[in-house]
Amino acid sequence: MHSQENATPGYMKIQHYVSEKIRSGEYPVGGKIPSETELAEQFSVSRITANKAIKEMALMGLLERVRGRGTFVCAHPHLSTSAKAFASAVKLDVTGSRHHQLLQFRVMGAYPELAERAKVAEGTPFYEIILANKDGERNESLDYTYIPCSLIDDITPTLDYLRSHFVFDYLRTQPGLEPRFLKVFINLPQYDFLQSASRFLDGADSMSVWCTDVYDATMDLMAATYTAYPGDARDIPLFTFAL
Repeated sequence: MHSQENATPGYMKIQHYVSEKIRSGEYPVGGKIPSETELAEQFSVSRITANKAIKEMALMGLLERVRGRGTFVCAHPHLSTSAKAFASAVKLDVTGSRHHQLLQFRVMGAYPELAERAKVAEGTPFYEIILANKDGERNESLDYTYIPCSLIDDITPTLDYLRSHFVFDYLRTQPGLEPRFLKVFINLPQYDFLQSASRFLDGADSMSVWCTDVYDATMDLMAATYTAYPGDARDIPLFTFAL
């Protein structure tokens, strides 16, 4: 375990640390986070490394850097569409008014893109859970979550838990499962299996997609969540969090 933690790049450790503080509420919206110098000292990394970590989170819209004042957790009015969709995908309570509606649940065979991602044969059984991330009455984004059936015998009794919790937290509650890493891939193609988003999202003709993957300690895929939201695609860096 210690060798894996030591192998995690310093900027990823900072991103995970700040994200956890935001999710727990210790860093509230509008609140100021430690300076890059303080984070660099805390994690024994260079200030350049700390700057990289905070800059990427600012690009996502989770943080706002104000010259001469510091870095702050973004308040709801300043969150971009992509940032709110990201917050929905990982169930960060950045607005205090999130709601996730279950649109579809089924058992299906892995699509080619999913099979390649999970390194399994096409047609391997997966649970498919489609959630609408609500902003009032409006669907703000959709989460398409895929979990191998081999990991959980019967997911149906606990489906409601996924409406308000990130799949990482869900997997952690299951006997024998130990999720360890989270990767976020930005600006993905509009795969065919995501086309149903057009029925639930306004402006889906310019839909953007990212994928949040959960891995165990050996980097075997435990779940993949494709988040679709309307709007122009942005070139955002890949995030990898050690959890």
